[in-house]
Amino acid sequence: MTDGRGTVLITGASSGIGEATARRLAGAGYDLALIARRADRLEALADELAAAHAGHIRAVPLDLTRTGTLDSAVTGVLGQLTGHLRGAVLAAGHGRGHGQVRTADPEPWESQVLVNLLAPMMLIHRLLPALDATGGDLIVVGSVFDDRAAPGYAAYAATKHGLKGFLRSLAAEERPAGGCRLSLLSPGSTNTEFASVLSGASPPQSHPVSAWPYHPLLADDVARTVEWIMNRPAHVRIAEILIDPTDARY
Repeated sequence: MTDGRGTVLITGASSGIGEATARRLAGAGYDLALIARRADRLEALADELAAAHAGHIRAVPLDLTRTGTLDSAVTGVLGQLTGHLRGAVLAAGHGRGHGQVRTADPEPWESQVLVNLLAPMMLIHRLLPALDATGGDLIVVGSVFDDRAAPGYAAYAATKHGLKGFLRSLAAEERPAGGCRLSLLSPGSTNTEFASVLSGASPPQSHPVSAWPYHPLLADDVARTVEWIMNRPAHVRIAEILIDPTDARY
């Protein structure tokens, strides 16, 4: 699409897949606008990447549950880009509130719907014109559970099913018009802080791979796939892609 110039906006950039994607794309020469809730971690990452690479790295602390602030925040980001918007990688998400539906605490479900579904929908609506102008990439991180039953994770699966339905419908609307490239990237089990958040670990952290019952994906495996999607020729769109551990058992 381009020679690596332009800005990529990444949500969920303070950890996990979002952070790994930021590291990989910074190394590839992209400017970055990094969005996440935890300002201290986000700003430390932005400072580190800016010192290590030549690109412009901007931290944008933002709580995606505060959906009323999204439009003004994105407007501010777009107004301060050092170049065109080359892509957006929507990687923010959480799965707190797991458990059997009959016995689970439903209190975290609202924030799951806001972060995993409503915020991406609103961001996509706001970002489409800027991405259309460049023929850029909109890459949304879904889940292996966006078309499977997920006992114990029904609320999480519901948000990911909804996100897939939204992207598929949007792709059908956009197909005659061209514009940006839409991709849904659905990873299987990935060794990030996600699992430790579910188990209540504090502070959240990824586990040693040896602690898993099978070899999980690494966050950089997903980040590499993001970079690969962005590097396809201009006439090629990767509509949906599922990446899974070779020995996954779920």
